[in-house]
Amino acid sequence: MGPGMRGSMPRHHAAMMSGIPAPYDAMSNPLPRTRETVERGARVYTENCATCHGATGFGDGPAGRDLSPRPGNLAWLSEMPMGHWDSFMYWTVAEGGTPFGTAMPAFKDGLSKDDIWAVIAYVQARLPQSAK
Repeated sequence: MGPGMRGSMPRHHAAMMSGIPAPYDAMSNPLPRTRETVERGARVYTENCATCHGATGFGDGPAGRDLSPRPGNLAWLSEMPMGHWDSFMYWTVAEGGTPFGTAMPAFKDGLSKDDIWAVIAYVQARLPQSAK
């Protein structure tokens, strides 16, 4: 298991065994897949995520290096065969990692829904390519 993968595993395991909890289970990104959406997501990622997840999403940002478990590897997660990727990611960002013993903060009260969707669009559009 590579760096950053362990931080992703408890939530991924819960989703595989029990599904994604309501109200997140049927969500899909309502924002258009445009350059503007991805650029907005890049700004949200830089301001809220990169210090832990790193520039390429590997979970190796400066604030995440000493966390245990390490921040989730977003590039690795993007390659998982998950039919509910949008809902899984929204659940992750909104609720954070406390239920799974990680330091990921919950952003449901700190970011707008559109900011959460924009950062998800950015992770899906850019991080997997830049991390490979």
